[in-house]
This record gives sequence, structure tokens and C-alpha cells, in this order.
Amino acid sequence: MSQAVVNAAKDHALPHIEHGEVDYVIAHGLRSTLNGNTLVMGSRHFLEVHENVEFEEFEQTIREFEAKGRHLIFISNQSKLIGMIGLRDHLREDAVATLEALKSFGIKQLMMISGDSQFKAQILGDDLKLDRVYADTRPSDKSRIVAELQQEGKTVMFVGDGVNDAPALTQADVGVAMGRGTELARQVADVVLLSDNLIGVAQARELAEIAMRVINSNIELAEYVNSGIMLAAALGFLSPTMSALLHNGTTLSILGRSAALRNGV
Repeated sequence: MSQAVVNAAKDHALPHIEHGEVDYVIAHGLRSTLNGNTLVMGSRHFLEVHENVEFEEFEQTIREFEAKGRHLIFISNQSKLIGMIGLRDHLREDAVATLEALKSFGIKQLMMISGDSQFKAQILGDDLKLDRVYADTRPSDKSRIVAELQQEGKTVMFVGDGVNDAPALTQADVGVAMGRGTELARQVADVVLLSDNLIGVAQARELAEIAMRVINSNIELAEYVNSGIMLAAALGFLSPTMSALLHNGTTLSILGRSAALRNGV
């Protein structure tokens, strides 16, 4: 999001303004100083609740931008609203293909947890044909929603990339961080995608299924073969030396089978 703002400023040839040290308020926004005044940038909840900024005068303008699907970042100076930045979300090119692939791999429900308004979030949810949409959520709500889904008996995989996603990534049964996610998100996730492509989530699910099938079949193969070797040795058909060789041969064959899978055989 911050990179989008910087890119827009460059496109409009806006000059850099000298300001004081920037304090990052986790899950809310930024705070700095400009010409001795306090400058705050962040969500409406942050400015309205924590900075006592009044929004009533600008409600109509806010609704107009939200109706256009804009994600709004608000800016205040000395506790007075002085500006808004409207960001337009663009679906990743592989979003639809990823969701379809996940469904084909057995994912029963696809959900979105968003801090956007219900109106905007529902439009996106309908376009993606999601089963549930959670809107107007605060950062602390994400982990709570994941916990509630787990209490319903569901196994939850959560995909995120931001600092705000860290608690939910930790709470989920499987936390997946995007390749360009924040350092905190990558540290707490169970799986970190090497690329920043969303399709990697579906690929990881597919690889996990293949790996589990091979592991289970290897266990069954080892049990059957080793049981046969033990039975033959007990009945005197195999010498101790031959039994040991066959046992080690079974182990090596299973390792070879797994190595062949890694190489795509």
C-alpha cells in the first residue's frame, strides 16, 4: 500500500517534503511531525478513536469514494482532517485461477477477512465467489475469526503478508506468508512462498497432497515388505545376513522412490 502511494506521488511529480521522524503505529498507521505540527496518516478508526479527528463534515465525500471501490487512507494535522488518499484495489491476475485450483484440491470454503467496508468487501467477495466475507474488521479480529472457525471444527489455512496478519498466521492450523510479505509475517508463518505469486498457494496445497500420499504409501510398503522378510527369516527361509540386506534394500528403495518424486519422475 505504501509503495502505491509513493509511486502515485512520483507519477504526479510531487516533491518530497522534509518531515520529522516517522513512528509506525502497528495495525493503525503513521505519525510524524511537519513544521512543528503533528501529522497522522492511517485508517479512519485510528484517526477517529485514537486521535479524536472529526469526520462528520466529510461523510458525503467519503461515501462517494467508497462507492467507487476506493480504499481510503486519511491524513490529519493537529487533529484536523486535511486529506484523503483513495487507493483502488486490483485483483491479482492469478486470483481466480488460484481459488478454482484450491477448490479442486478439496478446500471446502474460501473466505476473506478485510478491513474494508461491507459494501466494498462484498463486491469483491461476489466477484471471487467466496463462501464468506468478513468486513470492517480490525487487526485483532483476524485471529479471533480464525479461532472461531477452529471452534466450529474447521481446519484453517490463513494466507497473509502484513504485520497485521501475524496473529492470525500464528493462530491458524497452517499459516502461509507471501514471498514479499513483511519480515514478521514470514517469521511466524508455517509456510513461506518463495515467489509472490498467489498461485503458489494452490501449488503448495498440491505438493502437500502428493507428499502425504507418497509418505503413506511408503509406510505401507515398508510394513508389508519388512513383515514378509521377518516372517521368512522366522521360518528359516532367510539367513540373518540376507534378512539384513533385504531390510536395508527396502529402505534404499523407498528413499529412491522419494528422490524420484523430487525430480518429477
